[in-house]
Amino acid sequence: MTQMDGSRKPELREDAAMWFALMRGPEAETQRVDFETWLAADRAHRQAYSHISEVFSLGKGLKPAVEVPDARRPARQPMLLARMMGSPLLMLLLLLVSVPMLVGLTVAAMRAIGPGHPFIQADGTGRAPVAEGSLATSPGEVRAFRLADGSRLILDADSRVRVMLSAERRDLSLLRGRARFVVAHEPRPFVVAAGGGSVLARGTIFDVTLRAQGATVALIEGQVDVRQPAMGTTAGSSRDSGEVTRLTAGHGIAIGGGKGVALQAIPVVQADWPSDLRDFRNVPLRDLLAEANRYAARPLLLADPGLGDLRVSGIFRVREPARLAANLAELLDLSLVQSPSGIALGRRCAAHEKNSCPPS
Repeated sequence: MTQMDGSRKPELREDAAMWFALMRGPEAETQRVDFETWLAADRAHRQAYSHISEVFSLGKGLKPAVEVPDARRPARQPMLLARMMGSPLLMLLLLLVSVPMLVGLTVAAMRAIGPGHPFIQADGTGRAPVAEGSLATSPGEVRAFRLADGSRLILDADSRVRVMLSAERRDLSLLRGRARFVVAHEPRPFVVAAGGGSVLARGTIFDVTLRAQGATVALIEGQVDVRQPAMGTTAGSSRDSGEVTRLTAGHGIAIGGGKGVALQAIPVVQADWPSDLRDFRNVPLRDLLAEANRYAARPLLLADPGLGDLRVSGIFRVREPARLAANLAELLDLSLVQSPSGIALGRRCAAHEKNSCPPS
């Protein structure tokens, strides 16, 4: 599970305050699935939400204390604490303190997010004039976001997406990493720019991954039109230039890979990447380590580059790199070499050294 660092505490409080307010509003049921997804994504989310709930409960759970006879004082002498807790004036004062506290937290969250942020729902017309914002994750973090149009984004570790929603269009740009787009069906086109090309979708699910050169698109459900960059163009070129290919579910394509790029079946590792458990089928060891290194504080390395050709199958927790390295060492009869620069998999050591070697 991802550990939340101190730099995200204010942002986490703002998110929790926003969800607390939304789940007590008229749209609570329509947003419950997204709320529960956010709540389950991280233990820190649940802690922040519980704190906001406790602040709110200060003004709701107070009841007059029951006076209990005390043999050490006259029977008719009233208890001062009971009288105070039963006082309507004290109850009013406590409510005046606690309720504005919650309102202040919610307002602060909305101001911090900004009226144009894609978290904020549009006004009663159903459309905001322009909603623009940037969504990002830190290294090792996978996070889900909900846009004002009802679409959902899942950002892989160390990823960033720029979002601009207008009355006519929904334009997004993948600037770093990998993202899954679960697109809400509506008339406005939903376009994701990446690798010099773009993806046009309506009511579908697809992944986009940036590569060293260009990007790849993997379609999970529905249909999308993938526009390749025209010859000689760059990432900033017109979105209307270039050749268009229509993808169907279960296929992928490279953007910026040149002409003649054939459709490819989506490997299972791409389809289930938002999950903690990943199912790998006959993949090269180097590819498995590259996937795990998205989440590793200390990278997994190969002491012998030739080991990268070994084929691996199995279900692994790639977000726990140290545990993954130990499992792979046992599965493939390799050694582990621990060093400050990372954890390296190498040829097995001598028999008496079992499955671990000292740093080289």
